[in-house]
Amino acid sequence: MVLRGFRYDPTTVLRRRMIRETELALLIGLRFPKRMPRIPTMEVGKGTFDPGFAERFWEQALELDRRRLAALTTA
Repeated sequence: MVLRGFRYDPTTVLRRRMIRETELALLIGLRFPKRMPRIPTMEVGKGTFDPGFAERFWEQALELDRRRLAALTTA
């Protein structure tokens, strides 16, 4: 008996998932712009972000708690 199955390509699955998530985020952002968080920007070479500000931003963006964030930055 010959089993014929679909070939599982994790890269293709990941790519499709990323595209779907990006499409959804863009759709929500365009439809409800006031609900979307503002991403801080700065002109290159003109300054730096305070490390505490960066930690708070990524904490909120990635929904991490401080201990988990600290574990990621020290590893």
